[in-house]
Amino acid sequence: MRVTFARSGRSADWSPDAYSLLEFAEAQGLNPAFSCRAGICSTCKTKLVAGEVSYFEEPLEELQDGEALLCCSKPVTDVVLDI
Repeated sequence: MRVTFARSGRSADWSPDAYSLLEFAEAQGLNPAFSCRAGICSTCKTKLVAGEVSYFEEPLEELQDGEALLCCSKPVTDVVLDI
């Protein structure tokens, strides 16, 4: 799967070794906002431009269509994130 970071112009193949999309973004040299790393604070909420993610920790806040929490999700398909 391909993860594209639209604003930064970066793109990389997803690594199954990555814990979350937040960790993966950091491994690509990006610095997305975050706080709790557990789906609680919503600081890492990001626009999901395209694709689908799944959550290994259910977010406490209900997300709108086209939003993703980077700290507790992984891609299910190729994704484009507004980072």
